[in-house]
This record gives sequence, structure tokens and C-alpha cells, in this order.
Amino acid sequence: MHKYYEEAKEFGKKYLADEANEVDVEGRFPKASVDALRKAGYFGLVIPKEYGGQGKGIEEHAEVCTGLAESGASASLCYMMSNVGAYCLSLYASEEMKKDILPRVASGEIILGLAYSETGSGTHFYRPDMTEEPHDGYSILNGRKSFVTTAREADYYLTITHSTKDGSNNLWLVPRDAEGLSFESTFNGLGLRGNVSDPMVLDHVKLDESCKIPGNGDGDRLIFIVGLASSSAGISMAIADAAAKYVKERSYTSGKSLADIETVEVNVAELKARAYAARETLFAGAASVAAEEEEGFPNVIAARITTTEAAVKNGTEGMRLFGGIGYVRNVQPMERLMRDSLGAQVMAPGLDVLKVWLGRLSVDLPYLND
Repeated sequence: MHKYYEEAKEFGKKYLADEANEVDVEGRFPKASVDALRKAGYFGLVIPKEYGGQGKGIEEHAEVCTGLAESGASASLCYMMSNVGAYCLSLYASEEMKKDILPRVASGEIILGLAYSETGSGTHFYRPDMTEEPHDGYSILNGRKSFVTTAREADYYLTITHSTKDGSNNLWLVPRDAEGLSFESTFNGLGLRGNVSDPMVLDHVKLDESCKIPGNGDGDRLIFIVGLASSSAGISMAIADAAAKYVKERSYTSGKSLADIETVEVNVAELKARAYAARETLFAGAASVAAEEEEGFPNVIAARITTTEAAVKNGTEGMRLFGGIGYVRNVQPMERLMRDSLGAQVMAPGLDVLKVWLGRLSVDLPYLND
């Protein structure tokens, strides 16, 4: 039994589910859901205990994000991004930054966002065009990030830049109120509409060197990939459960239920089996990372590929079980779930990039082909 998954699943049903459709219709940030997560202490999940957190790791991150995504995929994704930011700080930030930021995230006072993706590099977010111009004790940041989940709503944003001095790539923690920081209101997503993933512009933003996190390892990339996989795993299971519920309730004038039709039973079984396989593949991959196994990184890449494809497939097959009523907006949850299922294919790193990475790792080549 996955304790954290089950607890998060029940929490999602109680605090996230009611807002999910409204968030989708209005295309707005899931504030009530995120506030509930703040109050319940979820934002401290992966923060070390010495900074006020729960000290949990990638396994618990996978379980919680998956359980939440079954009721509110947008809220779960926004929450996941803050987890990734906090985990990154715990790995790479200075002690001063950790003591300042992490206790406030753990308490729910503030949340974090990620500003990595760029139009120029597309899904290859680790090759930034955004620049940092070093000066004595500070740097000037210039550039544009294309999809920033939790835009305007996070208190700090982790962003990646390219140094004009030595060509290195570095992380910076940028406060929301930094002079020269602005957002463009362009996000009108097909699905996952509560992510408010608007572009962020840094126009000659001056940041003290204390905001800099030199270099960057793979630790946060692992938890990021796991988090994205969790979103798809949760959506897959939500589709399977919604379809099972619908066919039990839907009956013909003869009184016969859709659930009594053998073909329907087979299709429901396929949805459930696919969702279960995707979820357990993810949990196994996260466990291999937690155990520091050599195959941990390839395993979570494989899990993200598996969960992404499972969500897309379940979205298509689930719609067929609902029939015409499933295609109508705001009547049944299926059309929202189907739209939500499609997003993971194009979230950086995209599905094809992930397959290239896994293929290269499988033949003992560096996954990043420069």
C-alpha cells in the first residue's frame, strides 16, 4: 500500500475536486486548492527537517502528486513545481538561501515556481538564451521564458541563465517583485488550464550574487521528470474511474446499463489496467531513484514516457465510452480529462526528446547530445 498516495488521493477528493471544473472553465489559478495544500503542510514535503519540512524524497513526491492529480491536475502540477524548486534549493543553494527560503515554503507562507523553458531552445530548457551579465557583487539578467507555471502566483521563480562572462549556465532565485520582471498574458491552454503558464520577461533585472546558485546538477531534473509523470499517471486513473462510474449510471430505456455490455466491460478494464501499469511503473522508477540505483534516471524517463502515452490513450478510449455526452463541455468530466491528458506530450522535455534520452542511455551514450 502506498500510504502517501492514498492520503493525497483522499485529500484531493475533499479539497481539490470541487474546484477543478471551475478552474478549467475560467482558465484561472486554482487558488482554493493551493491554499488547502498550504494549510495542510504539503509544501514542506521534500524540504529537509532542519528547515522545517517533512524530509521526504522523490518516492513520496511521486505518490502525493499522483494522488492529487486524480482530482485536480492543474493544482497538482502547480504544487509539483514548487516541490521541484524546494528540492533544488535543498541540493544546491547556499546555506544562507536555504535558511531564508525553505522554512517559509515549508510553512506555506510562500511557494516557488520554475521559469526554464524558452522559445529559442524549445523543449531543451537546459540550453538557455537568457543571459546574466556579471558585475561586482551582482548580475543583470535579460531574456524571456516561454511557459512559467504558476505565473504571478509564486513568490519566487527559479530560472536558468547563460553567463556572458564565462559561458556557464546558472540558476537564479528571482523574487516576484523584482524590478524589471513582468508577465505576458497569453496562456489559453487546451487543457491543464489552471496552470496559468504565461511567459515571463526579465528586462535588465538586477540581482545580488546571493540570489545565484552556480551550476546545476541532475538532482532537480529527476524530481521534475517524476512530477510530470505523476500528473499523467493521475489523469490516467481519473479517466478510468470516471468511465467506470459513468457506465454504471448510464442505462437505456430498456433498463439495461452500459456496464452490462461485455464490450464496455472490456474497454473499462483496459483503461484501468493501463492506468494501474502507468502508476506502478512510476512508483517503481521513483523507488529506484530513492535507492540510488544505477538505473534510476533511465527508469524515471521510461516512467514518464509510459505515463504520458497511457494518459493520451486513456483520453481517447475514455471518450468513446462516454459517447456524445462526453464530448459536450461542462456536462461530464471526460472532455476536460481528455484535454488534460494531451499536455504532457509537449511539456519540456517533450515525449520525443525523452525517447532520445532513454535510447542514448540504453546504448551507453550521454543522454544530452550536444
